[in-house]
Amino acid sequence: MSLSLEDRASLFEIKWAQQKTGDEIAVLNSRIDAQRDDLKGILDQITILASRIDSLQSLTTPVPSAASEPPLSPARAASSVARKRFGRSKPEGPVSVGGAPVIAAPKTAEP
Repeated sequence: MSLSLEDRASLFEIKWAQQKTGDEIAVLNSRIDAQRDDLKGILDQITILASRIDSLQSLTTPVPSAASEPPLSPARAASSVARKRFGRSKPEGPVSVGGAPVIAAPKTAEP
């Protein structure tokens, strides 16, 4: 079977385009592999940093122990409960900006 000159030229162009596309795919695959390697290196660095942060946090975070806090005496415990329950007493009447009660002037009778 004999091909025309036009068909041969088309076939040559198709083969050339296939070869060029194959080369481009190979370049893209090598770039993808390089990026995977970079990402793996970054992930390894993140893992190392995370473990270092965890170890530093465990060194700086004090572990609360029962012996370090002195127990409250029964009288102090009761007074703190009472303060929380009832709150601070509030003065009645007008109060100055500084918090002291205002002394009212004597009232005069209206005419």
